Amino acid sequence: MTISGHIYGVVLNDKPELEKLASAFEAKPYAAPPQAPVVYMKPSTTIARGPIAMAASEALVASSTLAILFARDASRCSRSDALGTVGAMALAIDISEPQPDYYRPAVSRLNRDGFLVLGEWGAPLADPASLRIETEIDGEMAHGWSLDRLHRDPAQLIADLSDFMTLRAGDMLLVGLPGDAPIVRAGQSIMASAPETSLSVAQALFVEKQS
Repeated sequence: MTISGHIYGVVLNDKPELEKLASAFEAKPYAAPPQAPVVYMKPSTTIARGPIAMAASEALVASSTLAILFARDASRCSRSDALGTVGAMALAIDISEPQPDYYRPAVSRLNRDGFLVLGEWGAPLADPASLRIETEIDGEMAHGWSLDRLHRDPAQLIADLSDFMTLRAGDMLLVGLPGDAPIVRAGQSIMASAPETSLSVAQALFVEKQS
């Protein structure tokens, strides 16, 4: 399977991050925490095709997560039917610029060309909600998280999104980003893996941008 539609991601789907931001969401300009999934879109040009170029002075956030590719349209589907619309899954690393908050964030911070690293697509996992993803930077463990940290697990996320938008066959969805994702710099390498699963690793090399 290949991506033939839109690429979506969600922020604020990490329970520890939501808890950390709880008091901020009660104040202005938010006034209340989000009630529905907070979705963003990524153009196809964000998919990495080789080494990732960045300025020597930059520090970027590297969020390892699970990508799901839809085989059937999902529209107002139930939680129990949600995973039946998925045709493939892959590990992903969503690279972004650090941002101080989520109030009207600059879209460009999430959508720089070549900043979405994808592993090879594989068969859907029976229980993606229990998946553990580990991230190594320069061969050293830098981060690990389990998708049981998600505020909405993959099945619930698909069901809730499908209440107000149709996820079409060929669309891709990143299920959530860890609020404590590690920082990467030029000259480093990164690899995301899911131990004891059939998912292929996602990996990339960061190189200094030439002026």
